[in-house]
Amino acid sequence: MKFKTLSSLSSLFMLGWLAVLGPANASPITYEFSGVVASDTAERGWQQFTGSFSFDSVALDAIADPSTAAYAHAGAPWGMSVSFDGGPALLLDSSFNMLVSNDLQGADQWGALAQNGSGSEVFSLSLIDVSASVFDSDALPLGGLTLGNFSFNSFRYESADAELQGQLGSLYCVAGCEAQPPVPVPEPGSLALVAAGLVAMLLRRQGSGR
Repeated sequence: MKFKTLSSLSSLFMLGWLAVLGPANASPITYEFSGVVASDTAERGWQQFTGSFSFDSVALDAIADPSTAAYAHAGAPWGMSVSFDGGPALLLDSSFNMLVSNDLQGADQWGALAQNGSGSEVFSLSLIDVSASVFDSDALPLGGLTLGNFSFNSFRYESADAELQGQLGSLYCVAGCEAQPPVPVPEPGSLALVAAGLVAMLLRRQGSGR
């Protein structure tokens, strides 16, 4: 009888734990973009660019400030790939960050920053909404954003001896666009409350069955 009680308690606690935690599987989200080159200090003659970037829907914010977030990624499949004038694509994925600002100095901002291993090559995208209406917080935005959500945008490619700047003409989500936001992991105090509630339920059920 005692063993049976412990078994029931263990099963209920496990079910409660799973219910609180919920699903937390990574879901890759990919955006594609294109644009035109505005300036290039290396004078390589490039006129257009196309590219894509992928990030993890359950990445964690590394900045405590509630209005600014940096969601860090490292290594494939996360990163940014860009091709100029239809040439070979250059992939930067050693370090990759999705950046979010909510109502910072009166504007919302969404950005992507990718670097190679040494930091000598950098891709960056920056999109700004001057009405500060696209974001309600600094939570990681998932699929569904387009250029229409923003007032201004810019693209930059920096290498050891040159800097290229451009402007986006298109931006759209192509994969993982229906991803759900991550379920917050409960703190120890919350888990203790769940355990206490489950124990009370079990004892009440045993009492009524006598």
